Amino acid sequence: MSAIRTSSIVKQDATAMRLSPSSPDTEGRLWERMTSEQALWQAWQRVLANGGGPGVDGMTLAAFAGRATAHLRTLRRELLNGEYRPAQVLRVYVPKRSGGQRPLSLLTVRDRVAQRAAHDALNPVFEPRFLPCSFAFREGRSGVDAARAIGQWRGRGYRWVVDGDIAQCFEHIEHALLLELLGQQIADRRVLRLIRTWLQAQVMNELAPASVMSEGVHQGGAISPLLSNVYLHEFDARLTEQKLALVRYADDWLILCRTEREAQAALQCATDALARLRLMVNPNKTRITHFDQGFAFIGMFFLGERTHWLSPAMAGMQWVGDGGKGERGMGLGRLLRRLLGG
Repeated sequence: MSAIRTSSIVKQDATAMRLSPSSPDTEGRLWERMTSEQALWQAWQRVLANGGGPGVDGMTLAAFAGRATAHLRTLRRELLNGEYRPAQVLRVYVPKRSGGQRPLSLLTVRDRVAQRAAHDALNPVFEPRFLPCSFAFREGRSGVDAARAIGQWRGRGYRWVVDGDIAQCFEHIEHALLLELLGQQIADRRVLRLIRTWLQAQVMNELAPASVMSEGVHQGGAISPLLSNVYLHEFDARLTEQKLALVRYADDWLILCRTEREAQAALQCATDALARLRLMVNPNKTRITHFDQGFAFIGMFFLGERTHWLSPAMAGMQWVGDGGKGERGMGLGRLLRRLLGG
């Protein structure tokens, strides 16, 4: 494999990028933070603000709100006493823009509150360790920032592109490996056991009897985006160690290169890195292309020196410069909601 050149944009020392086991939580502070009365109340406020329907128990947000103090007190007691067990997860399927269906998990309100409290306690532990090449599910980072990074690489002569996708990424995250990665920073076994119960919660839908997921994370769970980023951080780290210009947004990713030969080598690096995570490149959605040919990425289209976004009316394109100036159009979430009719 030929050497792959890069520029000064990649600045981090690769050895410092991995989730280092040097300073795990050893004093139970995480457990205290995520099970405190204040943490659960704040988590409930976030769940209420986000909206959503009931889970398998049929309890709505309005019903939970009517006795919120009592529900939260019971939830906290069960967590502290080790009696908490998540309810079954209701699985529904929504159509993808690219075809097929995406599985979404509907959790009960109390399970969403517990997951949100855990997320809010865990996120400050892992967020500082994530790399600049990762843009999804991170506060203060967005598709606009990903577009800016892509434009910067393009401006430095990185015009060959590995346009990549991970085959059924969220469905194939291996539980044991994920828990091992989490355990590098979380010493409290209570936290890890709680996360395991969420991963292994029974799934039910109208077409099949209830079953336990042997792999994957629940798309729709409050903690799932963070767990996915912890897992895929290993992919980010391995590619950045190879001095590759990676831009990743969830399971969609680009590697920008100077030559087609470097792009071919980069694709092999990505394939190998995913194999270490028991994941695979999606051959139907992964290709080597060039800015002159154009390519789409998370609701944007890059062609030559230009980047355009779908307008709110979806009646044309709004051109956006590399600096991110101009009308950006709708965000990816709003775009998905419009395409899905909701």
